[in-house]
Amino acid sequence: MSDRGGVSRSNSLFSGGIILHAKLIFVSASWGLAWVAGRELASSLPEAIVAWYRYSITIPLFFIWLYITENDEINDKSRIYIPRGDMFWKMTWIAFFSTFLYQLFFMHGMARTAAGDASVIITFNPAFTALLAVPLLNRQITPKLVFGLLIGLSGVIIVTGWSPNNDIPLSERLIGDFLIMCAAASWAISTILIKKILEDDDSKEEKPTPLAIVTWSSFLGWVLLTPLASFDFIAYGSASIPNLKDWIWIFYLATISTVLAYVWFANGVDKIGATATATYVYLVPFFGIISGFILLDESIGWSLFVGLGLILIGVKISQQSSNEFEENDFTKV
Repeated sequence: MSDRGGVSRSNSLFSGGIILHAKLIFVSASWGLAWVAGRELASSLPEAIVAWYRYSITIPLFFIWLYITENDEINDKSRIYIPRGDMFWKMTWIAFFSTFLYQLFFMHGMARTAAGDASVIITFNPAFTALLAVPLLNRQITPKLVFGLLIGLSGVIIVTGWSPNNDIPLSERLIGDFLIMCAAASWAISTILIKKILEDDDSKEEKPTPLAIVTWSSFLGWVLLTPLASFDFIAYGSASIPNLKDWIWIFYLATISTVLAYVWFANGVDKIGATATATYVYLVPFFGIISGFILLDESIGWSLFVGLGLILIGVKISQQSSNEFEENDFTKV
């Protein structure tokens, strides 16, 4: 059964096999742990440097995967999609929001707030997508959308104002949480831009696959990050060189929580449908909270769970006025 209408392809609890669902749980856990990795790296290295190192490892892996999967069987040769003309500039805008801005907001935010708090706040991301669809996709603003946004924002306020991680000063945490919200907004904009490309049936240009968009936006975002990273190399000198622990976290972010997680998530979408696969995203904040508690000695309190509940309710209500995003809009780290 098609999944485009938000209906999963099978009603079986473990459709696709136990191994597939175990992989999706691993994906959720890897994205949850990524908030801890971000917190650790942001406390140790300049923010732009971390993002640049991460994507220096990620990009070759994406291009290898793109080369393997986008094989022209008719002409019996392998090929890689290369954006040209107007498509190149569309990809560049996606890269600006999804890689360049997102990574900078993510790293600067993680330098100022707790991993558990951030993993809860980023869950507001799909509501941002529904809101931004109003000006960017000419969608109508509805009372249901406004109501959902207000409920979700109340959850964000509770997480920020009553965070159990009060060892981080409130003034610093406010800035950090605001930057995480900015990261969510930048990712939401990129989601809409990607949707416009994939649904543009009037374009005479060759349409890229989602994998091609992710690969090229990662590369172009890395190019945009390079001047800032170069400045940090000069400004911080030896302090911009990761130690062994930093390298482990960077390799984790690049290989596990980015490439492997994307591969397994995409496999889940292919096997059981986008809607069923996306439900695993709601496990990410729980893994983020637990990871922060175990590895960073962060605190767990009522505000995190109450705030998360309100955010999820707000997201669900917001998406009901714009169901088209529920399938494809998931949490990035």
